[in-house]
Amino acid sequence: MSYQFILVRNHYFSTGVPENVGHVLSHAMTMDVDYSLTNRLAVRAVIPFVAAKYTGTKPHQLPADDGTYHSTFQDLLIDLRYQLTKGRIALTPFFRAVVPSHSYTYFAHSAVGRDVHEYHTGITFGRRLNPVLPKAYLQARYSYAFVEQILGIAPNRSDVEAQLGYFVSRRLSIIGQGQWMHTHAGVDHLFGVYHSGLPDDLYPHHDQIGKASLLDLGGGAAYAVNRSLVAFFALGHSMEGRNTHAHAAVLTVGISRSFGAGSDGKTALAHTTGQPEPQRAAVCTCVKTK
Repeated sequence: MSYQFILVRNHYFSTGVPENVGHVLSHAMTMDVDYSLTNRLAVRAVIPFVAAKYTGTKPHQLPADDGTYHSTFQDLLIDLRYQLTKGRIALTPFFRAVVPSHSYTYFAHSAVGRDVHEYHTGITFGRRLNPVLPKAYLQARYSYAFVEQILGIAPNRSDVEAQLGYFVSRRLSIIGQGQWMHTHAGVDHLFGVYHSGLPDDLYPHHDQIGKASLLDLGGGAAYAVNRSLVAFFALGHSMEGRNTHAHAAVLTVGISRSFGAGSDGKTALAHTTGQPEPQRAAVCTCVKTK
């Protein structure tokens, strides 16, 4: 279970220069369930409940951008992972489906998401950094997303996430991380131009088909309360981007609870043993809104 707070003070347009067109506050509560079908194959399901509001003088439409919170469930995420290798280097290919939980408002600054179907294929790499840094590990993940076509435009994109972790003690670990996404096809948003320079039929879909790119950097920590319970937090900030929201701050806090084998010590969480498990994501703090 995790809670995420997102503050957007500026928007990135096609030039990459942040511009203030109003502020967006978002709160997301997320249930994330991961189940190991075998010792190599696992399935994961995630769904966030998001509340967001826009304050500013340039609303997209009312009542969605009327300055009050609007809330709903966002997208259901399901992924299937298979661990190819174990040991010092772990390689885990995965397939992920992102399906809107229902038809929600997408044309609004305060929209909880983009209301599009996505299908990702990718691979996760993990490695402990011993003998140089025996208490450290590196994880990286790349995926290519096939995104639903809107008005003849398919904004497929690449997503990259990297984490560098270090175990300060057997219970406490610190994490530095970065997330980057780049859309390969889409439309540009022009600042100071009517409808961002888009024709009337495309403008209501500009968030869905924008040629967006974004780099977020941050860090956090995780603490193992016991063998099965881990508390974590992370803080992130947008460094650069185009055609999307600039995250002034992304705060994530939560707890992770393991059951079954993970609770009896046979495959206890890395945070309790003092040894990282690079084949599994340490703490996912990806932004839950668009």
